[in-house]
Amino acid sequence: MRPALRGSGDLPTSTFFNLRPEKQERLLTAAAREFAAQPFHEASINSMIRAAGIPRGSFYMYFRDKEELFQYLVRESTEPLLLAFRELLTRSGGDLFDAIPGLCEYLRSHKADRELGGMGMLSAIVERNGGLQKSSLIDLLDTQAVLAQLAAAVNPDLLDIWEASDLERIVRTVLTVALPLIYDAVHTETAESREELSKTLEILRRGMGAKPAAGHR
Repeated sequence: MRPALRGSGDLPTSTFFNLRPEKQERLLTAAAREFAAQPFHEASINSMIRAAGIPRGSFYMYFRDKEELFQYLVRESTEPLLLAFRELLTRSGGDLFDAIPGLCEYLRSHKADRELGGMGMLSAIVERNGGLQKSSLIDLLDTQAVLAQLAAAVNPDLLDIWEASDLERIVRTVLTVALPLIYDAVHTETAESREELSKTLEILRRGMGAKPAAGHR
């Protein structure tokens, strides 16, 4: 069982954001550890609030339910990844296809980081929740905001764009295809998985439609 996906605007209540930062972090750390240790449907709110030292009634003043907490936690844990990817895009001159292998290396180098917000913790949560693995992770994020942020760092002159909306469509398509391959490359650490990512990026870069014969459109 995977958590229900809600609208991208869902957030904790203002009561949660009014908590002292250390109390917010205590709850989120407890939640991250529970979701990393148990599949979503087995994760216990009681275990989280016990570890965080907060009453059960207070929990429902912060989050509607376990699903909302899970979605918020995934989004928060993904922020460092999005920041790193934007930096990789900037370094590559906005070349989406050149930046993705760098993203793969970033994830590999941070795989052991188990702290809140670290890629290791996010990876552990994804692993415990098979339905969230790979490309479906993007559905838990504020997709439009994420695509807009990334598209702003992509150089459109390097892509075959016919209309303005193509840019975000291309970014989403490439990430949807690449994320499962990045996941495999990071977790298997084999030459074969890295080559599969590289070959697929080559196909995406050159396009998959047959080129028309000379004199035909």
